[in-house]
Amino acid sequence: MRAVALLLAGVLVAPASFAQHLGDQTGIMGGESGFFDPGVRVPLSIDSQPFARTVTCTGARTLTGTATGAGAVTWAASPDGASGACTGTTSWSCPVAVSPNAVGEGVETITVSQAGGGSATVDVGFYVAGAHSCNTSQNPNGTFGGGMSDLDAISSWTNTGTSGLAFTQATGSLQPTWRTNVISGQPVVRFDSGDMLFSGFVADWPLLNNGNDFTVEAVWVAGIDDPNALATLFGTRVALGVGIGFALGCDDRAVSSRDDTTYHVMGNGATTNFAYVGPNDSISQRLWHLQSTILDDDAGAGADAFHYVDGVLSSSSIISAGYAAGNPGQQFRMGMSTVFAPDVWRLIIYPFALDATQRGINKQTDEWALGGTLPVTP
Repeated sequence: MRAVALLLAGVLVAPASFAQHLGDQTGIMGGESGFFDPGVRVPLSIDSQPFARTVTCTGARTLTGTATGAGAVTWAASPDGASGACTGTTSWSCPVAVSPNAVGEGVETITVSQAGGGSATVDVGFYVAGAHSCNTSQNPNGTFGGGMSDLDAISSWTNTGTSGLAFTQATGSLQPTWRTNVISGQPVVRFDSGDMLFSGFVADWPLLNNGNDFTVEAVWVAGIDDPNALATLFGTRVALGVGIGFALGCDDRAVSSRDDTTYHVMGNGATTNFAYVGPNDSISQRLWHLQSTILDDDAGAGADAFHYVDGVLSSSSIISAGYAAGNPGQQFRMGMSTVFAPDVWRLIIYPFALDATQRGINKQTDEWALGGTLPVTP
């Protein structure tokens, strides 16, 4: 006998075999698409970002998402003020382009809106754009770590800037690793003792052979625990004090008055300039620092090298001009000590001298991403 619904005491009762027509996914009284579906539909939503605090090097970040309406979708950035159109409606894509040019614009709130519909916001961090080389721990492979897992070895650290080369290492035992959720939910690239990446020679980097100034910025925590270590994060020579090249690193020699200090050394030919800076905390307390070293390569009589730590000028010195062009055979290396175990957040090289405003923009972006004011305690 075919099942039928019965009316008992004013209540509609359906046999089990008939219930599917009354309340499941296709029913008229409930379920996922039923007439009485209590679910809330968001008019417009932005797809989740790779990280809760995602940063980008190039000033561009493509946002995607969905909307329920059919109106045009647009985006706007605050406080920068940039805006633009998006493609698509129910499934949309917004090519956001921001060029921060004032302190306070390193972190932008991007609002995506649909005409006659809803809107949503997301915060994105932007470094100073322009021609540069950029290696970030958020984006070691060009897809923000897509397909990667904690402890994966890095044979090639992708340069996501607009110029320069990737850092590579073919020998497995010398490859650093990608570590997730190390500081404020962020990943890092970790160099254990002996790990080292290479990135061609000075002659292979057009951005450093244009006769202009250049800036090297690095955010890292040294993590050295050997009392006799003189370690370099980035530079063009393994040995220091040889009179040629560039190096950025830390001195952890207990016998030295410069113990636990960060430094830069730049030189060309017979002239070498060590610039040791403090305070006495960069290693022993494992504090994250932003180091900005600028070569003002104008061959003038004034200070030609400037070194800032966490936005404060720590030292300046006179060096001989023409560092890059004078050392075309120097090879760039990251991680240059047998006793060296730092965590690296980012390394950016600009073919011009960053001014105070630009350094402030990058510092704000780093502090936002790392969850504190530099220096930052992990």
